[in-house]
Amino acid sequence: MNQHHPNSNSNSLQPLLKESIHRFLIEHQNGATDFSNFTSIFSRFLHNLPDPPLEIVWFYSALTFHSTKFTDTSKQVFLVKDLFQLLVSCSSSCNAVKKIALLAPVIHELFTAVRGKKDLREEIESLTEGIICYVSINCADNSDEHEGFGDLVSCYRELVRVWMVGKIGGDCKFGEDLRLFCPVVSDGVREGMVSEGFGVGYLAGVVTCEAFLLRLCLKFGCGISRVELEKELLNCAAQMISAFRSYYFVDILLRMLLEPVLPVNAMLNPKDEVILREVLYDVVITMSYSFSISQKGIEPPGVQLKNLAMTWLFVADNAIRFVRENGDRTKVISYLQAFSESFLLSHLIKWVMSQPGVQGKTNAPDIFTPVSVISEFLCYLCLLVFSSYVRVLGPFALFFV
Repeated sequence: MNQHHPNSNSNSLQPLLKESIHRFLIEHQNGATDFSNFTSIFSRFLHNLPDPPLEIVWFYSALTFHSTKFTDTSKQVFLVKDLFQLLVSCSSSCNAVKKIALLAPVIHELFTAVRGKKDLREEIESLTEGIICYVSINCADNSDEHEGFGDLVSCYRELVRVWMVGKIGGDCKFGEDLRLFCPVVSDGVREGMVSEGFGVGYLAGVVTCEAFLLRLCLKFGCGISRVELEKELLNCAAQMISAFRSYYFVDILLRMLLEPVLPVNAMLNPKDEVILREVLYDVVITMSYSFSISQKGIEPPGVQLKNLAMTWLFVADNAIRFVRENGDRTKVISYLQAFSESFLLSHLIKWVMSQPGVQGKTNAPDIFTPVSVISEFLCYLCLLVFSSYVRVLGPFALFFV
């Protein structure tokens, strides 16, 4: 794997990149369609840099894409395919996580194609499958998942505006640009894309989650029965989750399952969204071993795994409430059993029991349900606060008890 630091080539190119973006936006607004003066410069950077920065690859590919004007929407899918192949070829020397993150514009354009041309289902599904396979291959090597964007944050907004040029007004706020650029994630997830700690691993997780949901949404409308559809969705989701060994992907998916509605309203009606949600509950509860991400070399740091398990705990509670409200007693029992046997639950309990001030003062519940575990955590927090209180005040704490 290439070991170049993500900042090694970026710093000296930032002024040129920002000036080029500014000039490009002005020229595009004035009706220009030939951007060869820009592409020739940035093409040399791509060929000369052993590990081209993500922002350089994005700008070059955007210039190439915007230079191809099309009026026949039937060609849109083929242009998206060309964009995908261009980004793959431009990032051949990049690390696996950057390769995935670079595909954000592809997902955006593919989503636009899905909404615009339902008669191109076969071509869209074929391209989506290719993207899923590419992401899966690169997820097998995600040791750099927690790397940061470096200086990309300083021009990330401008790069999104480059991709959205012509689709939204120039005076529009960045949040609207970002909503269109990453349409298949929730507002809460997009907020993480403008925070100070925003990294390439997080963006790769967003891309992976969008590709995941897009692939599942394409399963709808195929004319099969609901039973067959749910089986297809479950098998497809389970296969992808097993292949996408990424902390950020799992974290983003779980957090979106805590939202009232999945961000797929542009592709699915409310009834189909409920079907998809139940299938995803089935996967994340009954197949939670896939979320342990415990393979050698890619297990996330302990704090992140703990946070992941905590999010999963609340998702499990939502899932059990969901199937109970639907009167599915059999599924409630299967969810509770899978919950009690989960790796993530075991990790949470061990973590709580190992904390200072808690050892020997609390026991694991006899019956494992999300509610019982959450109650134990509340007791743990009370113990932890009281222990800290005693340590600070010493014997004087007794006067306040």
